[in-house]
Amino acid sequence: MWRLAALVALVTIGCSSAFSPVASGARTSSPSAPATVPVTEAPSPAPSAAPHSKTTYAVLVDLFAATDAYDLSIVASDGAVVARAHPHKRTPIAHALELPYVSASDSGVYYLDGDREVHYLKADGTSRLVGSLPSSGTVRAAFAVKPDDSRISVGLLDFRVRPVKNTLYVSNIETLSQVTGVIYTSTTRYFWPVGWHAGNLVAAYLGPTGTPFDTTERYGRGVAADFPYGPNPYGGINVHVINPKTAARLAIISGGGQSGLLTRSGSAVTQGDAVNWKGQWVDWRSPTNYGSYNSPGSLAPSGGVIAACCFGSSRTGPLALWYPGDRQEALPVIGSDADWQGWYDDTLLITGYYHSSDGTPTVVDVNAGVVKVVDAHGIVAAMLPAGLG
Repeated sequence: MWRLAALVALVTIGCSSAFSPVASGARTSSPSAPATVPVTEAPSPAPSAAPHSKTTYAVLVDLFAATDAYDLSIVASDGAVVARAHPHKRTPIAHALELPYVSASDSGVYYLDGDREVHYLKADGTSRLVGSLPSSGTVRAAFAVKPDDSRISVGLLDFRVRPVKNTLYVSNIETLSQVTGVIYTSTTRYFWPVGWHAGNLVAAYLGPTGTPFDTTERYGRGVAADFPYGPNPYGGINVHVINPKTAARLAIISGGGQSGLLTRSGSAVTQGDAVNWKGQWVDWRSPTNYGSYNSPGSLAPSGGVIAACCFGSSRTGPLALWYPGDRQEALPVIGSDADWQGWYDDTLLITGYYHSSDGTPTVVDVNAGVVKVVDAHGIVAAMLPAGLG
């Protein structure tokens, strides 16, 4: 079972004076945060079979490819690897929290090479150097590029000082190295950008008591060094939607236990349900699903189904589809309770794994039952285009 660094209820405590309070996605009896979403906003079932998108790609990141480097692979919907990169990792900092290395826009993938350099890779294999961040071997950075490639938000964690200082700024992509447009600073609560939704910034959050250090066994499968991000590719216990000019908080996506990739419908949570982009909890009405043993789930783009391991409460076993109302369907592929999936569309997904010992990435047609093995390894770090709406 995944053991999160903070309890769900704690996240509802105020994050900072820079963030205005809103109802959390956590379960609560408060009238401002209903435990279920009205029927008009409930997810619809997955559609029937239709041609799969040939312009949607998955981004795999293998953090264990080498001691000082990671592998990045762009995978087409037919399972073919269409582009690769082998960038350097950040300079190690003892017990420092790992941050994401990549950000997808609508046109390509931006990735960090070493401590500072940001590169751009397209699905056709073309690449270029974008620029350098104001980070270093002692100041870590994570970033999120807008879908139209025009703007970038950068989060800095300065480990030269104690407590570690967090700075969040937004700038034009051409001036990403300049710390201008600062919207948030703190030495007690930590955020970093992971995406954009409806023109607003999406930032991962560690919770009110979280620190940017991983010194204890946080996850049931092992220590943080083996499962750096936990049950999602962002590294936080949830994400917040914030105003990119003022940092005012607009919504909390999951009180705690944000799970898998964000999609245009919101996110799954390790408790077995989902949360939409308004921060409203979607009751899956499935008490025996993957949430009973806190396996990561992955919400389909339309919000009608969640993929999660396993069909039966075990660490490995058949990957399953979990529908509202306690309906399950086993898939012909092995999953792991440490990993999540990405969705090309509502009936085509890709599996990813932290460790090759847990499985090999595959593309799965959930209607036809067709499985295609991918010649690459890693977690599903993003989908291309980003597709968060």
